[in-house]
Amino acid sequence: MALKLSRELKEKVSHGSRLFPMAGYLWHGGESAERVRVHWHPEIELIRLVKGRMQLQINLEEMTIEGPALVILPANLLHGLLLTEDCYQEALLFNAEAIALSSFDEVENEIVSSLATGALATGQIILPSESVFKELDALLENALRLIFDDHPSSRLKVKARVMEFLAVCYESGSLSRRTLKSKTHVAEGQQRLKELLTYIDEHYAEALTVNAAAAKLGYSVPHFCKFFKKAVGMSFTAYVNDLRLRQAATALKAGEGEITDILMDCGFSSPTYFFRLFKEKYGLTPLKYRHKAQGSAA
Repeated sequence: MALKLSRELKEKVSHGSRLFPMAGYLWHGGESAERVRVHWHPEIELIRLVKGRMQLQINLEEMTIEGPALVILPANLLHGLLLTEDCYQEALLFNAEAIALSSFDEVENEIVSSLATGALATGQIILPSESVFKELDALLENALRLIFDDHPSSRLKVKARVMEFLAVCYESGSLSRRTLKSKTHVAEGQQRLKELLTYIDEHYAEALTVNAAAAKLGYSVPHFCKFFKKAVGMSFTAYVNDLRLRQAATALKAGEGEITDILMDCGFSSPTYFFRLFKEKYGLTPLKYRHKAQGSAA
């Protein structure tokens, strides 16, 4: 079972349930690359890149990672992904409370609490060249298999594997507050970008300009354009248009309203511009896209 990743800014979805706040996501290739927009969530994320190539945006930097590799992302870290067609990537997300001990433990406080609170404010990549890679990879692989098992005992096993994974990281020095503490200016840049992305997400239907966005961050337009593209992976205009197109696609799938009303409600003022961008992104006109979506639903 492969669940296609789809995430939004500060995610509004819960990963797992209240009783078991852990969830697994699989991406085992596709017909085209899959972009997971820059976003953040309150869960800690463990990524297992089995093979292929993944572009990771983290701490306003972009890097390319070749599988196999493991990635540890603390809670509330601003990050984005681009998964290639041949990429096999698996992720386990969990709330720190899912593995919290009832009594104080020094290791838990050093690592788990730090991952959950933001004291560890950047990610960690573990490669096969590191001596603990095979052990960590096996633990995470087993946890990801178990998380899709409905047997009640599997939930306890998943927690045990995650705790052992973090313990091995701690023992080997792969996780350390000293090595993972981000620079203050990076954390401040992340926070300012989060505020801007949240603003865009809430006001995408309104007129949004590069000048206004740059002013909101207190940057000059040239500096803002460079900063935004580096952090998000696309220009400000492309990002806003992509968000509007996805909102329009959702409305078209739901069969809500006339197409002209939808494009206006999503922030487009020119039908010609909307139709061109929509076909470039989805390979279909909005009308054909709606018919295909409704036909599939039927």
